[in-house]
Amino acid sequence: MFRLAALFALLFLTLTGALILTVLWIVEGTQRSTLVGANQADIATVRNGYREEGLDEAVEVVRQRLGTPETTPRHRHSLAPDAYMVIKNAQGEAVIGNLPVVTCAEGNFTITLPAAGRGPERRILGVCADIGDGASLFVGRDLASLAITRERILGAFTWIALGTCAFAVLGGLFLGRRFMGRVDAITQLCERIIVGHLNERIPLRGRGDEWDRLAQAINDMLDRISALLENLQQVSSDVAHDLRTPLARLRNRLELARTGCSSMEDYSVAVSRAINDTDHLLSIFSALLRISQVEAGTRVQSFSSVCATELVERIYQLYLPVAEDCHHPLSRSIADDIYVRGDEELLTQMFSNLIENALHHTPAATPIQVTLELTDGCPVAAVIDGGPGIPLNEREKVLRRFYRLSNSRSTEGHGLGLALVAAVAELHGARLELRDAGPGLRVNVVFRPESG
Repeated sequence: MFRLAALFALLFLTLTGALILTVLWIVEGTQRSTLVGANQADIATVRNGYREEGLDEAVEVVRQRLGTPETTPRHRHSLAPDAYMVIKNAQGEAVIGNLPVVTCAEGNFTITLPAAGRGPERRILGVCADIGDGASLFVGRDLASLAITRERILGAFTWIALGTCAFAVLGGLFLGRRFMGRVDAITQLCERIIVGHLNERIPLRGRGDEWDRLAQAINDMLDRISALLENLQQVSSDVAHDLRTPLARLRNRLELARTGCSSMEDYSVAVSRAINDTDHLLSIFSALLRISQVEAGTRVQSFSSVCATELVERIYQLYLPVAEDCHHPLSRSIADDIYVRGDEELLTQMFSNLIENALHHTPAATPIQVTLELTDGCPVAAVIDGGPGIPLNEREKVLRRFYRLSNSRSTEGHGLGLALVAAVAELHGARLELRDAGPGLRVNVVFRPESG
């Protein structure tokens, strides 16, 4: 917190220093320009007098400008008390002025007069000019006004800098306290989550600021982690429950092969059945592994534009003879030129699973239809059957691993088909909908519009 306050103070001081330097540069430049302009005006006045009546008039002009005793009272109100002048004749002797003879240089230059008594040295910004017949004029202005202005500006900005620094420190402490307060709240929440309070979330203040957006992002992340943990626990429980029966059956077959087979034929039958049970177990693990790979999202990088029209048509043609063998009328309604962005292999697996579910879990002669259309700009693929359907309270459950309806437990399968469908749909950002087809079940896969 103190580090943040110090950083704020340093930032304000840096900006204040830059502002002071800028103001000084502008003010001193303006004042110097004013002094140079005043010098040039005096030179022009003296030259005019010299051109009109010669050196005597030029001397009179200088006398009036400097306010010497010979100057009439009516000129005193226009005197320049910080002005310095000296006229030299052709022999280099001072004719009139309030300075000793000055050694001239080109352009505007600065001379320094020694201190008078205990006073400070005087610095004069002046310029030399020829006024005619070898005579020259030096005109200058005291730079004390620049020093006074500089001191006033620096004094004013010193107080401003002190106030700014105090404000920066107080502001830094205030903001740091608020910042550290939110950080401490998030830290304490994370510590509580680590010890097992997985349902706690960061409260939002409703301001819509960066902190609320950060808190919302962390809460969303925690929700996702919590859902994954629950899913992992559910999977672990389902795996332990659903694999117990086939593993026990496999062990019984092997035990029977060891103790109950009296001939090679009986032994061969027992081993064949054990191999079938092993293949069934391997298919379960293969399906679980595939679902895990899909949920990991590693295939997103390989997404490309896929022609859904050609894909669904190809799957329909592939399952048409299978449906005929199962005595299911299989029809289609596929719109042209529909594209989605995704992985073609995973989409093929998803649509294949949907058709296989319809074939396996509906009675013979049940019609099945595959459709693909655009609805409100979104590609929508659907598999519709006229079977018994799925009760409303069971539709979310059938998307879980190993979950099977009571009327499906007598059929082959392990309850992972729709779980894989849900995983592939989520990976593609698609919405999976299970609806009543009246009678039967309609499974919609609603994709986002294909772009890019």
